[in-house]
Amino acid sequence: MGKHLDFDARLEIEKGLKAGESFSEIAETIGRNKTTVYREVIGRRKYVNHREITTIQTKNACVYRYKCDIKELCKSPTCFKRNKNCRLCGNCNGFCSKFEEEVCPKHALPPFVCNGCEKKPRCSLSKWVYEAKVAEAAYKKTLSSSREGISLAEEELERLNEIVSPLIKKGQSVRFICSHKSNELNVSDKTIYKYISGGLLDADKFDLKRTLQRKERKKAGPPVMVDRKCRSGRLYSDYTALITEKPDTAVVEMDTVEGVRGGKVMLTLLFRNCNLQIAFLRDANDSLSVTNAFIGLRSVLTADEFSSLFPVILTDRGSEFSSPLEIETDLETGEIQSELFYCDPQNSSQKAFCERNHEFIRYVIPKGDSLNELTQADMVLMMNHINSYGREKFNFKSPLEIFTSIYGPEIVKKLGLKLIPPEEINLTPELLKKKN
Repeated sequence: MGKHLDFDARLEIEKGLKAGESFSEIAETIGRNKTTVYREVIGRRKYVNHREITTIQTKNACVYRYKCDIKELCKSPTCFKRNKNCRLCGNCNGFCSKFEEEVCPKHALPPFVCNGCEKKPRCSLSKWVYEAKVAEAAYKKTLSSSREGISLAEEELERLNEIVSPLIKKGQSVRFICSHKSNELNVSDKTIYKYISGGLLDADKFDLKRTLQRKERKKAGPPVMVDRKCRSGRLYSDYTALITEKPDTAVVEMDTVEGVRGGKVMLTLLFRNCNLQIAFLRDANDSLSVTNAFIGLRSVLTADEFSSLFPVILTDRGSEFSSPLEIETDLETGEIQSELFYCDPQNSSQKAFCERNHEFIRYVIPKGDSLNELTQADMVLMMNHINSYGREKFNFKSPLEIFTSIYGPEIVKKLGLKLIPPEEINLTPELLKKKN
């Protein structure tokens, strides 16, 4: 049985009222509680004014009609009763200064309607009646209107707009805003999305990061020849065998983010255990620049710190990663500190964490924009904002907070990582424009 009454139940209520049944008897018939019947009748009964009443007697509803001796009050030549007594007509009710409407006392008693009253055909008073068709129409109207519009006052909506819109324009998602502003917002993320779609906030749907326009894909450049022997013992099958044997091993996914062809590029390293990602700006997309990035990491980290951070590195088969030994080995001591593995050809989903996190980088540096005017300081600034952005899968804790709890604040400081307050996080191109 549904939660709401249907039309058949309303017909039974009307039928029961006409037969003079009590609310309890009607409720038993339709299988509901008597309170439900009471609320239905009270809430959806129809008021019929005495002027609309058609009876076999007079329409006069004045409380003084039985004692009234006024004649010719209306002065209407067509009123055939004016010469006898106005109380027999009822037209006087609209303009007689002594008129006082009589209200039936039964309206205040169960069943609160006139459906089953035996005096109804002859009664000239205003009435309350319950009609199934009218009640059903009123129910459908209420149901429809309850799903339209908004449930906030104008002042509340303005306050919501002042909190949410600036953060959305900074590139923050609605879910993230709702997580760190939960003590200030009294609506759900779905409600905010609805307000944005309805144009009720300053932020519009094009400020949401999922509303993107895809640019025409450019053709690839000439192929670069790579010595395939560098991948021997480093295939994805070798990686899965190692992880199966040592499932607790920390994994870092490595990739390249390009700007314009032939210009500067980024090397990105993502720690799977916390989704924290660091980036290094490189002048060219070659293996030497990747080697230099790892030399730079080893210069600020101890051997034990480097080994704990990068025990396993997983990357694609790009030519810039064709010197695995120079990445794995400390070139000063000759010590192998990590193991590098390659994904299968054209299977970037094997390092999906890194690929997905690049979406945040594209919020700040849209695809096709040049990196040539940027510096390593810009990379650090951008990644600090991205790494401070809470993730839903971590209950809206940020990757940097989790990274700190795993590796400690000393390594965080050495890598130049800094936690940005939620209200200051900016994931739009304006972040680097303001910096520059």
